[in-house]
Amino acid sequence: MSKREKVIKRAAEMIAELGVKSLRVDDLASDLGISKRTLYEMFGDKEELLYCSIKEILQREAEEIKTKMTVGYSGIPALFETFDAMMSGSAVRKRITENLAKFYPELYERIMTENRDYGLAILREKLNTLVEKGLISEMVNIDLSITMFYYTSMGLMRRHGRLVLPNGVSELEAFRYTIVNFFRGIATVKGVEQIDDYIAQKGRKE
Repeated sequence: MSKREKVIKRAAEMIAELGVKSLRVDDLASDLGISKRTLYEMFGDKEELLYCSIKEILQREAEEIKTKMTVGYSGIPALFETFDAMMSGSAVRKRITENLAKFYPELYERIMTENRDYGLAILREKLNTLVEKGLISEMVNIDLSITMFYYTSMGLMRRHGRLVLPNGVSELEAFRYTIVNFFRGIATVKGVEQIDDYIAQKGRKE
């Protein structure tokens, strides 16, 4: 691990523990036993250090979600498990993104834009694979579907904790309901059968 990677790793740990606003370059330099000047030579300014460190946190969480996606499920259900994990999310990620939006809006937009582009590319790849497997209709406009799905799902995620729902309905249940019915609309008969099997299986587990 290079010195730069060690700095990013430690800064990410401190951000996860203390929060974005509380990370001080002086404290990080002291903790690592290096000068503040060395940190600025590596990253230029504090925002670039925050950017690299927060990307490290989000990348680590993305890898954990990706691992969950490949355990026990395939096809459309594998996507459902991924979306579940994203909606549930970690308290750390939620706190970091909220603080970024409040204190570093430009950095927030930069990171969110990169995450969006990465997520849409992955989703496009997955949907094309599902079309090839006969689980999603060939008649579906993939690009339009991805766009509509993204803004619907992200709208729900960004309102996490603030959704007004019927009594007895959790936000996760509302999210699942939206996602499941979206995929029912673009799935083939084979795909719908896979969705129904998944719902029945989840019902038995829960």
